[in-house]
Amino acid sequence: MLVDLRFDNQLSNQPVVIFVHGFKGFKDWGHFPRIGDEFAQAGFAFVSFNFSHNGTTVDQPTEFADLEAFGHNNYHKELFDTESVITGISEGSLFPDSKINRNKVMLFGHSRGGGIAVMATSEDERVKGLATWASIGDTKRTKADFDEWMKEGVIYVPNARTNQEMPMYYQFVEDYFAQEERYDLQKCGERIEVPSLFIHGTNDQTVAADYAKQLHRWTTNSELLLIDDGDHTFGGKHPFEEPELPKDTQTALAATIRHFTM
Repeated sequence: MLVDLRFDNQLSNQPVVIFVHGFKGFKDWGHFPRIGDEFAQAGFAFVSFNFSHNGTTVDQPTEFADLEAFGHNNYHKELFDTESVITGISEGSLFPDSKINRNKVMLFGHSRGGGIAVMATSEDERVKGLATWASIGDTKRTKADFDEWMKEGVIYVPNARTNQEMPMYYQFVEDYFAQEERYDLQKCGERIEVPSLFIHGTNDQTVAADYAKQLHRWTTNSELLLIDDGDHTFGGKHPFEEPELPKDTQTALAATIRHFTM
């Protein structure tokens, strides 16, 4: 796993925001590095990492060079990776020389990473705040035929950007049903007590905005921000070469920074 830290080394005791990337994503996708820079400028220590089985490698962190690893990914592995980063930050084994506030760790997840952030927050009392952008609200949501998946042992997910056919082995289904209650986002939300913020675009064609409304209803101490006509990445794309962040991203970012300034 690769883990990055963005922070202002002229400051000390910065609260930590850990970013959890989404499905077919990676820590340096699109405008997320720029978003991390903005968090650092706002006085936060911004930690981002690649999941161990997201398909990238240490040598090729922005390319899906290990599709076999991608095929063996599941929620359990992503939760384990997230918890490992939380532990590394909290206990000081990650970035031991940085003067950050290891007692104030917050999670920020996008898309499926939002669902992982919800699960991790519900399980880990070290997490003091939560924000999601375009989060999934149902970990079982799929168009795949489970019977055919089990018969073939694998399905392939197209990546429109890279033109790759990305495998997902049936172990993903087995893991889901083995820990279905753990992955139930309604139950997770009902257990969360820390301040939470759910942001979603109303024109998200990948994950419907209704899921954000559900997460908000399930999570007592939460706020909901719907960005009118916003898409799944709030205007971001990969590679991102624009001089300024998209307007919808700026809106979501400002709200998230305000939320975590507590």
